[in-house]
Amino acid sequence: MPIQRFKNRILLLALVVGLGTLLAWWDLYDRDSVVLDPKAQAQEPSHVVKNATLTLFDNSGERHQVLRTAQLTHTPERTITQLVAPQATLFDNQQRRWHASAERGTIDQRKHLILSDNAQIRAPEEDWQLETEQLHYDSDTAYAYSNTPVRLQQPPQHMQAQRMEVWLNLDALRLTGNVRGYHPVVALDEDSP
Repeated sequence: MPIQRFKNRILLLALVVGLGTLLAWWDLYDRDSVVLDPKAQAQEPSHVVKNATLTLFDNSGERHQVLRTAQLTHTPERTITQLVAPQATLFDNQQRRWHASAERGTIDQRKHLILSDNAQIRAPEEDWQLETEQLHYDSDTAYAYSNTPVRLQQPPQHMQAQRMEVWLNLDALRLTGNVRGYHPVVALDEDSP
């Protein structure tokens, strides 16, 4: 009897070792047969950051953009960074502050900021606000533009146009394409000198 038990144990051990070797060999060669799709990998983000703040500086060390976002997703293969609820503080060459926001945003391969869905830019010192669906901004030149309909407000006046350009450093704005507006007449006080 003890010899029969010993033979059964040896046979069971050989079966376990053989099965383990077969599974290891199968797993090793099965992995090599998987072909990775580089296009699918290019779509995968490498960084996802919640509640991020990015500060950009110009060549002289002055900050020219501070960007806050609820979520930043960077995909290096596509050289694109996507933003959720971005809020930007833009600085001109005199360090005046301009505020921009939107529901979504993108930083493209040229490092331009593109704000989409209810994009706004505000000049608090002048008390005006511009609204559009998509706003492009180049922080190196402090230049913003939109090729979608815009609405410019400085209460009580407002204007609408098909496109706009803003040069923050020059404190200049250009509206083009079917420009319309409302500018109330200011009554002059006859007793004033």
